[in-house]
Amino acid sequence: MDKFHQTDPIPYDVVDALNVYLVYSLKDLFTAATGYTIKSLIGASGAFETYAEVIELAKGNTFDLAETRHYEFNDVELLSVIEKLSLSSHDERLNTKGIIPIRIDMIVVASLLTRFIIQKLNIQKVVMSTSSLKEGVLAEMIA
Repeated sequence: MDKFHQTDPIPYDVVDALNVYLVYSLKDLFTAATGYTIKSLIGASGAFETYAEVIELAKGNTFDLAETRHYEFNDVELLSVIEKLSLSSHDERLNTKGIIPIRIDMIVVASLLTRFIIQKLNIQKVVMSTSSLKEGVLAEMIA
């Protein structure tokens, strides 16, 4: 994060540099994905919880992570909130309902990474699960 997000809002040339970095760094992922049609991206907590909460609170809805185990994103709403977060200043994010303090700065690079993956893999459906990856692996092992 610190390598790319050094000024606020993040400049376009830095976003371009991040995208170049991601192409190189995620080369193995894209190679492994070749030949597959990836229909869905499942975000396990973290930034995806922030996206869902920001979207729902902006619509005037309540959002309680303790009661929400699964959230299916509307693609237009998700890309809109990702764009808003990536172009926002620290103060704008600080005043955005639904962003917890620890995510105020990290959400910028997380948003750019999420958008990059969605676009690069042509993902049509994004969902959020409040279960973490390790909980999923544990459940799989028990079953």
